[in-house]
Amino acid sequence: MYRFFFILILLKSLIIASEVKYLEEIKTIGSQLIDKFTPEIAPVRKVDNLLSPFSYFDTLLIVVNSKNNIMTVSGKSKRGLKLLKSYKVSTAKKDIKKPLGEGNITSIALNPVWYPTSDTIESFKKRGIDLPTVVPGGDKLNYMGSAKINLTHRVDGKDTFRIHGTLSEKTIGSYESAGCIRMKNEEVVQLVEILNEFIDFKSINDIKVILK
Repeated sequence: MYRFFFILILLKSLIIASEVKYLEEIKTIGSQLIDKFTPEIAPVRKVDNLLSPFSYFDTLLIVVNSKNNIMTVSGKSKRGLKLLKSYKVSTAKKDIKKPLGEGNITSIALNPVWYPTSDTIESFKKRGIDLPTVVPGGDKLNYMGSAKINLTHRVDGKDTFRIHGTLSEKTIGSYESAGCIRMKNEEVVQLVEILNEFIDFKSINDIKVILK
């Protein structure tokens, strides 16, 4: 009698062991199928910006048209060009040689320090203003305003051209700079935010600036 119960228990144990092994094999096969048919997802550089529209663009284009003093910011991808923003800006005086053509951005700064050139210091002196060689960010004489974006454009060896803010927003839309592109302070800060978010996914070298 005891032998009979022992045999039943042994058979039940064998059946359970067999079922467990079968389930493990099914689980292994299932995992292999999932791994085989699940596409790899490329990692992004900022997890909190997964839904950012800038992650879809290969290039960011900033175009400044000095004929109407309008700046456009567009994203370029395989699908084409998408306009993101447009701004009214100030550009160079009519009687000076201004930077033209395609270039890049070398650096971006908020609340920047300004290092005026010797020509600029001399120009201010003629107006009765003693401009220091280094003007701190936020200073009443800092003509960079709230932000500056340094460009690679050159004119006759001069390479100090920038997109920056201003101390006098009422002049935006006019032709009165020494070659730089001036923006309203709030708008140049917004532009910097756009550029930095794009750089999170691409590179500063993928931003092209066209002056015409």
